[in-house]
Amino acid sequence: MGSVGASYLNFSLWVNLNPREEIGLFVSVNYILIKIFPQTIAGEYGLSQKNRSPMKQFLLAALAVFSCCSNDIFAQVKLDGVYAGCEFSPSPIFGGGMNRRDVAVMFRPDGTFNDVLNRADWQTNVSGKYTVNNNEVNLKYTKSSSVYTITKYGSLSNYAHELFKLQGNVIPAGYYSFISAMGGGGAAYGTTYVGALSTQGLNFDGQGHFSNSRYSGSVVAGENVGGGSSSSKDGRGTYKINKGVLTLTYTDGHTELHSFFCDMGGKTRMAVVDGRVFFVDNNDQATNNDVKPSTTAKNAQEGAPANTGNTAVPDGKTLLLKANAIHGGDKLNALKTARLTGSVSGLKVVELIDITNSKVRVEVWKNSKPVSVQQTEGNTGWQWSSGNKSDLPANSVAEVKTALYTGVIGLRKSLLDQMQIVNTQKIANNNMYTVQCKLNGNEYVFAVNDKNQLMAYGYKVGDKTLFSMLSDLRPVQGITIPYHEATTSGQQKLNIQYDSMDVNPVLDEQSWAVPAGN
Repeated sequence: MGSVGASYLNFSLWVNLNPREEIGLFVSVNYILIKIFPQTIAGEYGLSQKNRSPMKQFLLAALAVFSCCSNDIFAQVKLDGVYAGCEFSPSPIFGGGMNRRDVAVMFRPDGTFNDVLNRADWQTNVSGKYTVNNNEVNLKYTKSSSVYTITKYGSLSNYAHELFKLQGNVIPAGYYSFISAMGGGGAAYGTTYVGALSTQGLNFDGQGHFSNSRYSGSVVAGENVGGGSSSSKDGRGTYKINKGVLTLTYTDGHTELHSFFCDMGGKTRMAVVDGRVFFVDNNDQATNNDVKPSTTAKNAQEGAPANTGNTAVPDGKTLLLKANAIHGGDKLNALKTARLTGSVSGLKVVELIDITNSKVRVEVWKNSKPVSVQQTEGNTGWQWSSGNKSDLPANSVAEVKTALYTGVIGLRKSLLDQMQIVNTQKIANNNMYTVQCKLNGNEYVFAVNDKNQLMAYGYKVGDKTLFSMLSDLRPVQGITIPYHEATTSGQQKLNIQYDSMDVNPVLDEQSWAVPAGN
């Protein structure tokens, strides 16, 4: 059910490279020729037509040839290095909220690029090929493409975000932090707020020593309830950086390898670690080898009391199995297909789910006509809008497919048996538990109350996070399903009100067809 919310839902840094500096060279050559051989240039430079000679004509022709050759050379210029930045996109439905997407692309002189820097083979992986022509960089993937314009500062801009040139051989001293947060509910929804925060920090002293910190916490707050829990993990050791390969050697002897690129200055400093953008906390720059948690993490730690351990925390798997029983048990486990119809900001939404065939479809309707469709089929998918069909990007496929693993559908026993329970926490001063799980490299969280009811869920898939508060539980053919979701992604808030839900409906070929008009 989370795919409905997922389907709805520049930093200015300085760089040194300008791939078009050769243009300046060409202008300078023209200027030198004019100054040394003024008699060879006529017309607009003030020399009469009669002063032209065969030598003058030859020099003019040579200059024209040089100009053409130079333009061809410029068209074939290649990029070399990592460019990165953040894209902040507003919800097309709601105002005031933003999604953040980290973008990092490694360009190679051979015309290939890689935009997946968290892979073990990031140095050799090829995401596609690129060309540079007339100050534009065209990235061609297998089934899609994107275009960037080279700015006068050497950065790459596509009007949605800007990418800046980074380097991978030096790490300026400082505390680099990455913070992700997701939460839902609160006074605006008339429901209890449930949120989760995680932060990762890397502290470099500039002399070969590092320390890091990992913090995660959850909090529940409402009119009559409040509290939270937290956990943290620290480490330290020595580091080396060489051509973007960061080697961390911990004091206990184990090592970690990461891709690492950073800028060397500017008002806002950043680094890209395994494809994620970390920012330098200017108030907590490193002066020694002590980890300094970011201000956000400090506030979260102060506002989220740790689990005291006085009461034993139940096993996470046991909690989820109890929730499974409350929400339908055997009937939930036997769920094969579902159809959900509801509304978001005055628009009708229809979601189709085929668990057996791993298919999900989200339709958006306006004035009784479909205006947008996203559909997954296994590990691929397509999207349709205003009569045009195109391939669904891989990251969007993963997001839409979360409907198979989240919410009440995520409580199916066959799925729980596959999930790895990472952490189970009791929310202090409140009979609520959060269970964090992993499956296929993605992270999921379920919040269960003292009645074993699922009250919230969240996920982190790739660079996207989302959290949903659930309410208005109703039985539908033996399965207890929430009819209201308050969803947030970053600062966005989205209310989804379901009107009807069908359990195990027949979904024929027409149900999955491309809308008429394509």
